[in-house]
Amino acid sequence: MLSKKSIRSKFFLQLASTITVLVVIFSGLSYQILKINIMQNEFKYLIKTAQSIIEVNKDSDFMIFKDYKIIKLDKKNKKPDFKIVNDKEKKILILTYPYNNFDDYLIVKKDITQTVKILDTIFISLILIILIAISLIIFYSLFLSRIISINLKELGDKISRFDDNFKIQLDLNSYPVEFHKIIKSINHLIARIENYNNSQKELFIGIAHELKTPLAVMKAKNDVTLIKKRDEEYYIQTIINSNDSIDNINKIINEILKIGRLEGAQFEESDELDIVEFIKKESRNFSLLGVNKGQKITLELEPESLNVKIQKTLFLQILQNFIQNAFKFSPNDSEIKIISYLKNDIFTLIVEDCGEGIDETKDYFAPFKRFGNKDGVGLGLFLCKSAATAIKGKVYLENKKDSSGTRAIFEINIKTKRVKNGKTHSNN
Repeated sequence: MLSKKSIRSKFFLQLASTITVLVVIFSGLSYQILKINIMQNEFKYLIKTAQSIIEVNKDSDFMIFKDYKIIKLDKKNKKPDFKIVNDKEKKILILTYPYNNFDDYLIVKKDITQTVKILDTIFISLILIILIAISLIIFYSLFLSRIISINLKELGDKISRFDDNFKIQLDLNSYPVEFHKIIKSINHLIARIENYNNSQKELFIGIAHELKTPLAVMKAKNDVTLIKKRDEEYYIQTIINSNDSIDNINKIINEILKIGRLEGAQFEESDELDIVEFIKKESRNFSLLGVNKGQKITLELEPESLNVKIQKTLFLQILQNFIQNAFKFSPNDSEIKIISYLKNDIFTLIVEDCGEGIDETKDYFAPFKRFGNKDGVGLGLFLCKSAATAIKGKVYLENKKDSSGTRAIFEINIKTKRVKNGKTHSNN
């Protein structure tokens, strides 16, 4: 029995009831139109007969004939009048037609028993056709609702069989076009969960290693210090070394806290903002980072304005890390270039530095991976990738083709756009 909460039952009931009502209405209208046309032919026949009789007998006085008769009636409205009467088992159509300018009326009769029988037969046939049609509608509705429920059931079964690794993505070609959007969303969620699981494993291992190293150094230094009495300078140096290790631990803890805030930001509502204006504003704020080293930021932003719905905190994390890394790895008196453009509904943000470039065979987005001789915990690009994945974008690094340096690139599909009040809008 179909459940009231079942999509299949709701679809079946709506489809079956709607088509049934349409069939009944169409059949009823068809019968009425057919009946009116048939009866109109009978009416026209009697009117023509009355007119012919008047033409033949226009010079005659009061007379009674076999098929018609003339009578006197006191009627104010001199118009033809029809009525159907029962005469034993017959149906008789009677026409009352004005005969002259006085009170004389011509009465003409016709047996329409066969016509009424034909109409009754048509009516009964239509009832049978409607009943057959309803049966076919019910069968078709059940069949169609079953097709939909099969796809939904199959989708539910596949999702319920996902293991903890979430490595099995759904095949778009196995489902109707109407399911493609939800399948893409599920696959994106699977990719995020898989990426999250993998990154968490690397992160926990990295946290343990990064915290263990300075603690081990502190423990070893303290143990050596306690073996025998030392001079005051040695104790001071030991405390300084311990403080350095503590500072390193604090840096790691601060970065771990950023990860916590980033994961919380993934559940924030998307805000509509002018992303190009947002990049301009944040670039001006971050330009202070390069003042002491003579570094400056130049902007090449297109389009002039672009409104999108995006999680601002996550996008800021990406932009902030790109700019900070560009300043960190660029030499003094160099130029940091920020570029953006929109092409084929893909918004691209590029931050170029003037550093030595990267080894493109290495994974710079893994947690606690540090390259070069620059300070840092090694979580910045890891946070960038997590933020980009959360907002359905992607980040990657590449070397500049025309000169030394690195290009940090962020891409996101903004789907649709429209122009309004001189601004480009999009639905992300």
